[in-house]
Amino acid sequence: MSPYLLRFSRPVSARYEIDTGRERALHLRRTILIGLVFHNAYNLTTALLMPGMLPLAIGLRLFLVTPLGLLLAWSVTRMPGPRRERMVTATMLLVTAVPILLFSLEREAMSAICYIEYPLMMVFATMMLVLRFPHALLLTGLSAAASFASIALRTDLAPELALCLAFQTLAGAFFVLYGNHQIEGVRRRAYLVSLREILRSAGLEQDRRVLTVLSETDALTGLANRRALDAALARTARQARGTALLMIDVDHFKRFNDAYGHPAGDACLRRIAEAIAGETRGGRDCVARYGGEEFSVLMRGCDARSVARVVRRLRAGIAGLQIPHVARGDGHPFVTVSIGVAVVPAGRTTSPAELLAEADAALYEAKGLGRNCQVVRVIGDAAVILDDRRLGRLGAMRRKPARTSPPAALAPPAPARLSETNAVLAR
Repeated sequence: MSPYLLRFSRPVSARYEIDTGRERALHLRRTILIGLVFHNAYNLTTALLMPGMLPLAIGLRLFLVTPLGLLLAWSVTRMPGPRRERMVTATMLLVTAVPILLFSLEREAMSAICYIEYPLMMVFATMMLVLRFPHALLLTGLSAAASFASIALRTDLAPELALCLAFQTLAGAFFVLYGNHQIEGVRRRAYLVSLREILRSAGLEQDRRVLTVLSETDALTGLANRRALDAALARTARQARGTALLMIDVDHFKRFNDAYGHPAGDACLRRIAEAIAGETRGGRDCVARYGGEEFSVLMRGCDARSVARVVRRLRAGIAGLQIPHVARGDGHPFVTVSIGVAVVPAGRTTSPAELLAEADAALYEAKGLGRNCQVVRVIGDAAVILDDRRLGRLGAMRRKPARTSPPAALAPPAPARLSETNAVLAR
């Protein structure tokens, strides 16, 4: 803020208008209406002290200034800030011109008493309307110049009276300008203090959000980390609207690092992370790096069909990467993943610990079956093992009791009919 004219820089001035413009316009409207009442009441003093000027005074005050003042009071809330201040200043120039004009035309000795209307109008403009200081300076300077000219035109005045009026004009101009500068300065400095605190709070909040994002983001893959996953689990695990947790493990990843090196391993994890994030349901799912070569997908508000679709897309997306892995030892030439899924049906709740334990057990089961497959556990039901090494073809499907050790070989398909939920998952 400039210390003399009390002007803000353009960005701060625009913000000042946004924050205070409405209140400022309403203040101007109320004050203008009050000023019009007193401005017309001065017709009484004109009738008593300058009866010859009464018709002109009524014409100027009632039929010129009053309609313009009412129009201004109506329109101040509809104008942009700079135009509003200019229009108020121009109207006040007209208001102060009325007593100066009447005084310069009258030759009665008592007219000097009516001259007091001019400094009172200056007090009204600078103290009640609280014009912006540059506008108050312009109004005071022009009005004072016109006042000095009107005093000079009154050759009928005694030199002592003319000198007294000129001194009072000069002193009044200084007083109202000084008062306006103080009031406006206090207002603007108080606004700057409040704005600084607002911006500081906003900056701290932004820093907090950035730190929160950084603390919940895995540096290597850009996915959410274990902390973010735990927070998401705590928010959703107890909601009875259908939840699924996918635990994804890159098969034989240690051998991949040993064969290709850690930089290649990091690149592999980044590509897999991108594939997983691209095959989920966007913002509805929380995709996280659980740790090492393990990833997690928390699906909220899902059913068995949507879980099955995501699992199939994940397997297909990662297989489509065709990342070479000749050192895995099982004859498969590319990087694959094993997936363990824990599903909580709609209408049922579970704890985060139980959901994690079920998904981890399903992943352990999938790895025990030879990897490159997925096992789905529906909490409260039996497990469904989906061994689909050749994508697009269902190799085998078994019902297994929950939380059992993986068998050495797959049993023949059970004749029992799958439940509706498990059947959808199998498809």
